[in-house]
Amino acid sequence: MELLEQLVETAQRQHEEADLPDWIVEEIIALRAAPAPAHGRDDLLALLLLQLEDFDSYAGAGCFGDSVSAATIAATLDRIRGVA
Repeated sequence: MELLEQLVETAQRQHEEADLPDWIVEEIIALRAAPAPAHGRDDLLALLLLQLEDFDSYAGAGCFGDSVSAATIAATLDRIRGVA
């Protein structure tokens, strides 16, 4: 399975199971649909996949230190798009 397809599948699953925000799922779907989707950014796409797998809506609160927050995922999406 292609990395972008894995990202979309994982984002949709995390949306259903862990309350990943809609806007993140939409941004990941948009990445897949882009004319040159994240060309040359395989390292960041792999990082994004790991972050999606470790997403927790309560990241940063209490003992959830290994979890990833929506803000962290958003920052990686910005890096992929070349915004940050």
